[in-house]
Amino acid sequence: MSTSQKTYKKGEILFKDGDKVQNIIFIQSGGVNQCLLKGKKNIDLFQLGANQVMGETALIGQPTHMTAAIATSETKTVEIAPDVLKAQYEGAPPVMKMLIKSLIERLKQTLGEVRSNKISTDSSPIPEEFVPQIFGSMFFTARHKGEKEEKGTGLIVEWGMMRSYCQRVFGQSLKRLEQAANLLVKLKLASYEMGKLPEDPEGPDVILRIKFPNVDILEAFFEFYQYYYYKPGKGEILKYDDFCAQLLEVFVSEGEKIAPDRFGIVSVEFNSIVELVKEKMGINFNNDHFARLENKGVLCKRRNIEGQGVRLEFELRDYQNVYFSWRILREIDKWNEKGFVDMDEKEEKKSKKTGLVCPACAVEVAPQAKFCHECGHKLVGQPAA
Repeated sequence: MSTSQKTYKKGEILFKDGDKVQNIIFIQSGGVNQCLLKGKKNIDLFQLGANQVMGETALIGQPTHMTAAIATSETKTVEIAPDVLKAQYEGAPPVMKMLIKSLIERLKQTLGEVRSNKISTDSSPIPEEFVPQIFGSMFFTARHKGEKEEKGTGLIVEWGMMRSYCQRVFGQSLKRLEQAANLLVKLKLASYEMGKLPEDPEGPDVILRIKFPNVDILEAFFEFYQYYYYKPGKGEILKYDDFCAQLLEVFVSEGEKIAPDRFGIVSVEFNSIVELVKEKMGINFNNDHFARLENKGVLCKRRNIEGQGVRLEFELRDYQNVYFSWRILREIDKWNEKGFVDMDEKEEKKSKKTGLVCPACAVEVAPQAKFCHECGHKLVGQPAA
């Protein structure tokens, strides 16, 4: 149907920022909070009530929602497919079309300004908008001010230079810079060289230099982040997914055992991936798992080669870069939760799934369940892990 009536419970999400506009929503009763979803914390933008509309920008070609919407009380809506209203809009007199377009454009611009202002004043340790900035500034400083290691391919930067350049040239917060550097050191993507300052030989040891064994990973991360952050409808790719990260780790560890071809492609036996996933994660690898990786932008080619069976082909360097990018994203989430990068945190050992699991989201489910309580996936006929 092109028109429907719906009722949302308090706290229910109507849509997320970046979601495709499925319907133009008219609020009949209740209330809605237009906001930006940021993990456990939301950034509130507007409060909407009865007789107000959401998704109207679809009429002028905006395909995705610029914000999320959460019901603040039981909320009843009437939802109409954009094509239905577009037909009426296109048939309106020219003056009326001009008026409607002008009002929607002005609303879109205002919403964009409020959104940017709220993000820029966000009190989080590292708001989303600043993630590519801080890591990008570290990369460019290392590239332009760093020196090559005598042995190896890494770069070494004087810590004072890193601080000065990132602050003076790129306008970065020193506190945020120091925490970002700690994050990279925690993941072993950088290391500190400690020592005493020449002017204070009796003082405590301080950071003298920071070393980057492979600065290309740093570049890959901030490029990955800024690409999906500013690409409409792709914000979900920047949400850390532990299950996908574990799957990708299996692919990378197996791919690193094989020499890539001249295009950087490795070919891995499908059965070896199935066995490793079973061994390390305790689940049966299937097509739903491929789909989850593909939804995260990780593509893999499957080929049935005579005499070799099914093989999986992928570009190893791309997989490695995405894997490290996801690890950085996880640490950024922790940074925002705790307020700092906990370098003493011990890595949790990932436990295997021992019972029945949902093939779509890998959450453990009850044996008698017909649908996954987490994602709603149909479980009837699914084999045990």
